[in-house]
Amino acid sequence: MSCQDEPRATISEYREFRPPEHLAGSVLCTWTQVTALAPRSQLVLPDCCVDVLLMNGVPMVAGPWTRPYTADLPAGTTIVGVRCRPGFASQMLGFPASELLNLTIPLSDVWQRSGDASFARAAEAAMLREQMAALEAAVEARIAGAAPSDAGTEAAIRWIARHPQGRVRELSAQIGLSARQVQRRFSDAVGYGPRMFRSVLRFQRLLHLASGANTRGSLAQLAAEAGYADQAHMTREVQRFSGRPPTALLARSQSTLKLSNLV
Repeated sequence: MSCQDEPRATISEYREFRPPEHLAGSVLCTWTQVTALAPRSQLVLPDCCVDVLLMNGVPMVAGPWTRPYTADLPAGTTIVGVRCRPGFASQMLGFPASELLNLTIPLSDVWQRSGDASFARAAEAAMLREQMAALEAAVEARIAGAAPSDAGTEAAIRWIARHPQGRVRELSAQIGLSARQVQRRFSDAVGYGPRMFRSVLRFQRLLHLASGANTRGSLAQLAAEAGYADQAHMTREVQRFSGRPPTALLARSQSTLKLSNLV
């Protein structure tokens, strides 16, 4: 879940933090968001990730998205979140990430009461940093009791990151799995298949390149660096994942995966 501010007069703060070292293999970052004095609208962009969060004290899970949407946050909204690395959420959640496709729902809808009790207790802390520490502990406990992550999908994710124009049949040959197995295991771990993952990851790479301090290139150059076939291809994909033309989006949007080694 990648959040981008909409131009609106608000006082709001969004901050990302590197995860504790012992969670770095499964967690991309932790984050907080506080909307203080006025409502806020924000554009949420696909980013290959699943987030577990406390929204005004309610444990929630935001699944992998394949389309943009606008979230309207009332004044006084407080969110504390843990963003899982692509492919690792299903390990912690205990069910396929595909069941959360394009959904943000209460954890109580997907776990029995005993399953989300530690997450509910995290909301009882008075300070944001205390809520974050409790949320991290709840995530750590879930990971410790979970089955190992899918090594084949981990290898596939790394391969796609290095080969943005690679084809699924090439991927299958590289990791020794059939295309059908790759599709099924990818969908379970990430939430959708490798082709969609490649497209969303390429979109996030474009955001990362465009936000670089030394970026002065043309849209055509950005498209080539991000791995698109041409500028027209990039424009179609930006419209698909943001609902905006590149000139409107790239001037102020940043990659949610900037703390990873995928972009």
